[in-house]
Amino acid sequence: MSAASIIIIICGGVAWFTYRRIKQFPIIAIQGAFQRADYQHALELLNGAGAEKLLSPLEKDRLLMKAYFMAGKKNEFLEQIAKIAHTQYKKGDPASVLEPWYYHSLRCKHTEFANAYQQALHACADEQTLQIADLAYQILLENSLHDITALDEYICKIRSADFHAGLLYYLKGKLCFHENAIEEALHAFDNALFNFETAESYLFYDDAKQYIDTYGNSSYLHYGKADVALHTDIDMVERYRMVPKKDAK
Repeated sequence: MSAASIIIIICGGVAWFTYRRIKQFPIIAIQGAFQRADYQHALELLNGAGAEKLLSPLEKDRLLMKAYFMAGKKNEFLEQIAKIAHTQYKKGDPASVLEPWYYHSLRCKHTEFANAYQQALHACADEQTLQIADLAYQILLENSLHDITALDEYICKIRSADFHAGLLYYLKGKLCFHENAIEEALHAFDNALFNFETAESYLFYDDAKQYIDTYGNSSYLHYGKADVALHTDIDMVERYRMVPKKDAK
């Protein structure tokens, strides 16, 4: 290969890389705005033409929802939840975007947001997701005491180690603990942790592990085990602001 050919190839590669960077600039800028906690700028970018072309409709709506939340724009945030629930996307499942936020709301006992997400899920989620979501609402937010055998029936229907399986075991552990069935509760929490780790979903992980470390012993798989990296991301109580961070005194 001649020197001229090599130079042409190198120049072509540089041009392609430059083009790709320019094309991806809006996404890079949006990510940077989130990292700087400049949520107003993130909203401006998300509502711009570049985001419209580069992001899928569902991804754009997801980021808008997060930006409204973090910017303290409560009305827009609640409207965005409803929009996602009632939009027919060509690609992506709106329930998969809404469900994690719903459980964040339950964990933080933020009734208003939990109600908004529960209503949204009823507009777009499948029957099993809705059944588990409603059950979790009753146990975690309303402190309703359900029959544990009903939870066992749900658990038996789960065919894979995923978040729903972990959540059901976690809910069972909570009910067993309330009924002073400590050993049964600890086994349920241990199973919950296994499923959460498999699904890499750690929203309720720390709470379940605390029960095992406090009341369990080395016979439990997760007793004393080093903590995994938790990815809870949004805290509905600690991180929600009614005014943008940069304007707060």
